[in-house]
Amino acid sequence: MRVMSIISCKMFEDEIVHLVEHDEEVDEVLILKNGSSGDIVRKFGDIGCPCRELTFNNVEAYRCHKYVKQEDGEGFMLVLNILEVVGMGKKRTMLKTNVYDAILKMSLFSDGMLLFYGLCGNLLKGIEGDFKFLECPLVLLRDPEGNIVDDCICAALGGKRAFVEKIKSFRGERVFMITPMWAANWEKMVVANGFARSLENLEESKMVFRAARYTQVAKINTGLNYQQNFESRAREFAAFYGFGITEFKTDQVIFEMCYSELKHSLTAYD
Repeated sequence: MRVMSIISCKMFEDEIVHLVEHDEEVDEVLILKNGSSGDIVRKFGDIGCPCRELTFNNVEAYRCHKYVKQEDGEGFMLVLNILEVVGMGKKRTMLKTNVYDAILKMSLFSDGMLLFYGLCGNLLKGIEGDFKFLECPLVLLRDPEGNIVDDCICAALGGKRAFVEKIKSFRGERVFMITPMWAANWEKMVVANGFARSLENLEESKMVFRAARYTQVAKINTGLNYQQNFESRAREFAAFYGFGITEFKTDQVIFEMCYSELKHSLTAYD
């Protein structure tokens, strides 16, 4: 049984659930149990998709057991590693360490890996070269022009060109864009992006947003409904900063494209 692995920031868990829900070729979903895995496990339960939580140490043993039971060894097993959001400042190096550590560990049992992270302020810009030695393919989150996306907002919009075009469409108005997962975790994301020193100091982020002259928050309607509280949390965010609210739609093309590349790489790898 071939093992596809996705290492992902928590901000992309809805996109992962969407991909799995519409992929009939995935025979089994394993989720590495950690402090960030609970929400995606619940979402898989909501759509009636069976999944199993395991630790790193249990994955290879489980894979071997399944391989013995299936004489031809065919099929896809998807292993998910959802990593917690890590902030700016001194914690930035922790983000890189966590991602690199996950790649190294998961390469031990994976036939191919997909990384659902952007450049994160260029923190991960050297990742492609750093892992050239891997024996299994490592697919990065790229836009249709081949650029690694900058962050979760850039990815949701469809890449760098789409991001620039969207900014231009605001005609000079400062609009802060949020996805359903960003809205659901907006307090943590404000701190993670360096707008406030801690959750206890969220008030200081108001000055940062004022200095940046933001007046609107734009809800990015991804077409996914796994995060049920998008509307209420977006309104809560807007009210806290005194923003108006607007909304626009996007699609899942960039995620579907990269996921298809992962699956194709497994075929080529054979």
